[in-house]
Amino acid sequence: MNKLLILSATAGAGHVRAADALVTTARTLHLPLTIEHRDILDFTYPIFKKVYSQVNNTIAGHAPELWGYLYKRAERKGLPKPKHPLLKVFDQFNFKKYLRFIHDFHPDAVLCTHFLPYLAITDELKKPSWRIPFYSIPTDYDVHSLWINPSVKHYFVATDEAAWTVRSYGVGEKNITITGIPVHPEFTSITSKLKARKSLGLEAKRLTIMILSGGYGIGVIDKLVPSILEFLSLFERMKFSVVVVCGRNQKLFDTLSLLTPPPNVAFQCYGFVTFIDKLMDASDVLVTKSGGLTVSEALAKHLPMIIFDPVPGQEGRNADYINEHGAAMRTSGFANLNFKLKRLIEEPERLVAMKKYALAIAKPNAAEEILKYF
Repeated sequence: MNKLLILSATAGAGHVRAADALVTTARTLHLPLTIEHRDILDFTYPIFKKVYSQVNNTIAGHAPELWGYLYKRAERKGLPKPKHPLLKVFDQFNFKKYLRFIHDFHPDAVLCTHFLPYLAITDELKKPSWRIPFYSIPTDYDVHSLWINPSVKHYFVATDEAAWTVRSYGVGEKNITITGIPVHPEFTSITSKLKARKSLGLEAKRLTIMILSGGYGIGVIDKLVPSILEFLSLFERMKFSVVVVCGRNQKLFDTLSLLTPPPNVAFQCYGFVTFIDKLMDASDVLVTKSGGLTVSEALAKHLPMIIFDPVPGQEGRNADYINEHGAAMRTSGFANLNFKLKRLIEEPERLVAMKKYALAIAKPNAAEEILKYF
């Protein structure tokens, strides 16, 4: 029985969700694997964990253009250069507990849904005495050069385009497998809209719009939702359901819960939920950011997307991919978002086509395909 260690990092929820998906899939399918998931940041200094886990979201949320600039600048530099001696010393102390854990756990393989687990200990992995192979699972539809490392034995990527990018960095074709991005087992099957809506208390025949707040600051989503509600009021003879998920943002939930929808709109506002899969089953279209995991989950549910103001960088690349393949519409600004909704309302055949395109590029069994390798 192979012993697998899954490593993630809390730099955005997607990396952790992908790792959890692998563990849950292995246990659901009763695969002959001993498998454990750890967050590498749990082994570091608390201040390092706090800064590292927050800096990405802070920059992307408050200064998206700066984030895009930094993303492209790092990409133009190509593969990571040798570390500064002072950084090497810091890493030796910061990741000492992490290295000790790997040696004590002694897995047959380490699967990484973030690049930090191998980037942090590159010098250790280069030593001839190191025997434990590392595998990389990029969680976006484009692969940044930070994911590429000579210590990685194999890459499991989302698409043929991502594989092409990895090969462009000098990785051999035999070291790349196109699997998709791992999603939880509940996203691998689809419940009928009628059944899902009944279980959620939604009316069966209303066009249902789902809005995910993840990645949006309260200064955006608390304006976006009223804008959509006001726009839908223009269609007096049609009835809609609008479902918003606020996650753990209590302030946002409290703000949106006070909204009064127009007479033709049934409005439901949720905080943190464990049934995103059922909400996707019940919905006709999803308004969201384009994080790699959210996109993969929606594709697995064959759910058309409207991507609102993606952050330049990986979100923008994800949005480009699903837009090019017809499964999503990319928008900028509230007026443009409402215009895209107008087209889908007035031309329902567009939604049907987008659903088919989502089905064509979905890879709901990515977690199983990755685990088969072991």
